[in-house]
Amino acid sequence: MNNKKNTIRLDFKTWLFLHLTKAVETEHIPVVEEKNKKIMDVKDSRSNEIYIFKNYEEYRNFFLMYLNDVDNDLINLAIYTKGSKGQIVALKGLCERIIVKRKVKEFLNSITQEQINNIHSKGKLTPLEAVKQWEAFDLCIEGSKTFFLKNRCEYFDYNCHECLMETASHKLEHDKINFSLNNSIIEETEVTKKLNL
Repeated sequence: MNNKKNTIRLDFKTWLFLHLTKAVETEHIPVVEEKNKKIMDVKDSRSNEIYIFKNYEEYRNFFLMYLNDVDNDLINLAIYTKGSKGQIVALKGLCERIIVKRKVKEFLNSITQEQINNIHSKGKLTPLEAVKQWEAFDLCIEGSKTFFLKNRCEYFDYNCHECLMETASHKLEHDKINFSLNNSIIEETEVTKKLNL
């Protein structure tokens, strides 16, 4: 386990457990109360990376920086071990996955029928409709394998539906994809070029 200047001191038994399991401490952002919720981006993390929180309250408040509400049973799944003085050692990747999945769910549940009607009146798609269309065309967000997207497949455990749902949750409305056949070759429209899928 890496030692850092601001590391919360753990008891020897907990420290030894983390050392033997080759856990790598990663510093989490400071846990503070904010008016606007933070955005959790999909990013690389190794399976052995951990966050250490001074107590359960700080751990729970970490999730509340991103989410409107948290289910203790759900966030308890990310706890790797606990220190003798109540410190919480949590798996970084699992914390992030919980936040991303809940943010997507919160976003989709917040869409009202009035917003859906407005989206349809513009000839656009809702996020769920966009996902269905992308799946129908068997599109992949990672397609170009850029540096920032190279591990999306691993991050989402090769579950394309979850990956597309997360992508669709970044916007309230999406353009329709229109393909046209010309001499048996599919030509891209301006819409597909903008999507860069």
